[in-house]
Amino acid sequence: MNSALNELEHVSLGVMAQVLLHTQALPLQVWRSAGQINQALGTAPRHAWIVRRWLAALARASALREDAERFAWQGAPPKAAVEKLPRLYAELGFPASMAPLHNHVIECLPDLLRDQLALAPLLLQSGDPVAVLGAYQHNHFTAAINQALAARASEVRAHRDVLRVLELGGGGACTTHTVLTTLQAREKVYRFTDISALFTGAAQRQFRLEPGMHFGLLDLDQDFAEQGIEARSQDLVIAGNVLHNAHDLPRSLGQIRACLREGGSLLFSESIADNPAMLTFMHLLLSPPAGAPLRETDEAFIAPDAWRQALQAQGFQLLEVWPAATDPLAAAGQRLFHAVGVS
Repeated sequence: MNSALNELEHVSLGVMAQVLLHTQALPLQVWRSAGQINQALGTAPRHAWIVRRWLAALARASALREDAERFAWQGAPPKAAVEKLPRLYAELGFPASMAPLHNHVIECLPDLLRDQLALAPLLLQSGDPVAVLGAYQHNHFTAAINQALAARASEVRAHRDVLRVLELGGGGACTTHTVLTTLQAREKVYRFTDISALFTGAAQRQFRLEPGMHFGLLDLDQDFAEQGIEARSQDLVIAGNVLHNAHDLPRSLGQIRACLREGGSLLFSESIADNPAMLTFMHLLLSPPAGAPLRETDEAFIAPDAWRQALQAQGFQLLEVWPAATDPLAAAGQRLFHAVGVS
């Protein structure tokens, strides 16, 4: 799997190089700053951070030289061997739809960066929106993270016999399915939430016969109590690859802490670094909406030590980060975090 992951990264670096060369945003033997490159490409301001992350990734891979915040090609730029995508995605455990979907996005990247096309409608042309938007979560690495999360969820003790679980940003219910399978024998009240009725409706259809299930909308950036989540009411909060979407992370973590009983657990998965493949694909969805304030930082994800500090500041103790950096599963850049509320 790690060999396929490395190959996919190289293909994605080649895609970045292809866009920068073919649009003449960064020609050969020319030095340009990130601002000049975005201007030459015609990047919409809200997507400019994506191109800056491309430049950082290409520089890390020694494809670009950097001097005084300007960039130039170093040697032959990497090739965009997109014909490898079907094999690589299959080896990584993704559904068969992933490769043609990514390839379609690659073909449209200049127009997407210029806001002449929008990614969400483009993706939704490919079929069922829940399946399409959740496809990138179905892979061997995320499956391992979800299995580990579910195993730890099964060890959480209920405060009053019935385990009360709140899932945030449930999306395509990839995490939900694994956790419910593991908790099948437990008496529970499980509240599946998402910001979109598209996902809560799909989850309700999928899990309607599961005892103890409830479904509702919830916005990470709004007051939880005003959305029906009472203070100190939950034994466990689950968030699968969603907390990076919080506009004000300290506030959102504070809301989570407030809804947990003393000693309750927060289990969440997150990427801890850029993924070059997603930088030419799904990360475009992380750009702010048109007309909204621009991102304060180009970093979409934060490192484990930063998570530890953020959690501690809001009344959590971080018990575990899994897998360890030396574990082969760590290569995908995903981690499971287990924190508990403390006084």
